[in-house]
Amino acid sequence: MFLREDEVGRRVARHLEPGWTVLDYGAGTGLLARYLTRRVGIRPTLADLVDYRNRLPDFPFLEMGDPFHVPVEGFAFDAALLLFALHHNPWEAQPKVLAEASRLFTRRLVVVEDTPFGMLDRLANTAWDKALNLRHGVPTPFTFRGVGEWLEAFADHGLRAVHVESYRPLWPTLGTYHHTLFVLEREGSGAVPRRPAAE
Repeated sequence: MFLREDEVGRRVARHLEPGWTVLDYGAGTGLLARYLTRRVGIRPTLADLVDYRNRLPDFPFLEMGDPFHVPVEGFAFDAALLLFALHHNPWEAQPKVLAEASRLFTRRLVVVEDTPFGMLDRLANTAWDKALNLRHGVPTPFTFRGVGEWLEAFADHGLRAVHVESYRPLWPTLGTYHHTLFVLEREGSGAVPRRPAAE
């Protein structure tokens, strides 16, 4: 799957900084976190409901008993990533995941989502989503949203897009439907000040 990590990772990497602490919320195997560590020099922490058998042991891992709560204090990370995680939740749960991700970052939230642009896109997206997640037992409710719908959902959480990029990924889905990268910051004052270190 290296080609997929490169295709997604090089887009995400442009929006992270060396040394940033980064939460990968819904991290899966951790392969994208490893790619970003090597390419940018981030310090990742992985969080997921599922402890994948093939998850990389290289990074701290937070196993989540509750899909809407990562067991850390608020504003614990410079950035949070939601990479193809939101559409694995039912419609009513997606705002809860966004609220939790928003609680955790101080500088930036990076989201990559499947965003079908029409009926053919949606059919291909549904087929690939089922095929790619079947072996891991990951839920596939097919709750995809369009770009505009996601922007509205982000705005509901006080997040503004500073960069939006839609593309057809070549790997592993052979350009059959669209992904969109959203780089989000807080409305208004921007970054939240870090908590002072405990003495």
